[in-house]
Amino acid sequence: MPHNKLTKSQRELFCNLKAFLYTKAKNFTPIQDVKDMALILDTQAKILKCHNIEQLKQLCHILYNQGIKHTIMMQGLFLFFNYFKDNLKLRSFRMLSEEQVINFLFELAQNRKPSSMAKYVMYLRQFFDYLDRKRRYGFDFTLKNLAFAKTKESLPRHLNDKDLKSFLKTLLDYKPATSFEKRNKCILLIVILGGLRKCEVLNIELKHIQVEEQNYSILIQGKGRKERKAYIKKGLLEPSLNA
Repeated sequence: MPHNKLTKSQRELFCNLKAFLYTKAKNFTPIQDVKDMALILDTQAKILKCHNIEQLKQLCHILYNQGIKHTIMMQGLFLFFNYFKDNLKLRSFRMLSEEQVINFLFELAQNRKPSSMAKYVMYLRQFFDYLDRKRRYGFDFTLKNLAFAKTKESLPRHLNDKDLKSFLKTLLDYKPATSFEKRNKCILLIVILGGLRKCEVLNIELKHIQVEEQNYSILIQGKGRKERKAYIKKGLLEPSLNA
């Protein structure tokens, strides 16, 4: 999408991505094994002048191939830009909420490994920290203690995709006749959709559950009393709660 076809908030995010990449490209460690310093400097000079996200991706690719490896973090930010452009309608980029960033991560986690998600969370945290410190934003996003479990990995490994889909369909279609049965159905859904252990579900109290715009946020006490958060989309759980 050309720069002049972006909305105001999209242009603001795009300009911040350019500034962030420019800073990262300039601050590489001198002992890095770079290939063509003249090309690197020329590419740096073009960053703030590029007009669309595709040009920015190309410049980032050049820098990475020339040995500026930490620019790999931009891949996660480019994914966030696409999500922002396609899903968020904000008058100003400053109106962005932490929940909206978490929703992006939730969507991303559906087809990413937990190890990859940890990196994407770190990249986003660095980006918003940069905006707060260097560009006078006040997001103050923590993005900490997040647990984004892939549904197919939340059950024992011997349960294949076909069996998992069949189990979920049966569970979602099941109509509980009593409050006891409704409770059991919700427990199973929380285990599967939130990636929780049985003991973690049994320790959940009402005070641990926060209702957000699109998700339920559940504070979990894990092994060693370590805390993390799980997010479950309302649309997956509420039909069972209201049955």
